[in-house]
Amino acid sequence: ADKYSDCSEKRVIAVGRLDYQKSFDRLIEVWEIVHPYAQDWRLDIFGQGEWKDMLNQMIRDRGLESCVKINAPTKNIGEEYAKSSILVMSSHYEGFPMVMIEGMACGLPAVSFDFKCGPRDIIEDGVNGYIVEDGDLGDLAQGLLNLIKDEPLRKSMGEAAKTVVDRYSEEKVMAKWENCYKSILS
Repeated sequence: ADKYSDCSEKRVIAVGRLDYQKSFDRLIEVWEIVHPYAQDWRLDIFGQGEWKDMLNQMIRDRGLESCVKINAPTKNIGEEYAKSSILVMSSHYEGFPMVMIEGMACGLPAVSFDFKCGPRDIIEDGVNGYIVEDGDLGDLAQGLLNLIKDEPLRKSMGEAAKTVVDRYSEEKVMAKWENCYKSILS
């Protein structure tokens, strides 16, 4: 990451396809809980997909148009991470959560459901983000509010988040593969 967030922007970011897997419908419900306590904050979702109209309808039905926006995907997502302060993930499952690695590498603490494949390996709960039980909207909202309300905490967790790249650098991953092949061959 060449651009880092200083975690001062009042913006939460979510990135991914607008579909069942990413379940941004749950995220909009969570924002409905968060919004009364964080009225100057906004949620920006970047993505496209078959749920776009439904999600926009949910935003309108809940009167959240002023603070929740669905944005078209962008080539410069790094710049968007840098202009945000918290990464949120509401997925039901992920293969490998690249968005989480990228966002945290840019200095964003992450708040995520404990979905299959990923969060537990990347987020150290309470250190560089929060992991909450999958489907617990109240706890996801609380994790977001903890970070929204406490700027020093947000900044220190953001600093801690940057270190995830150390574990997923090309050298580290290649070394793991090499060891794997060596053990198979021996």
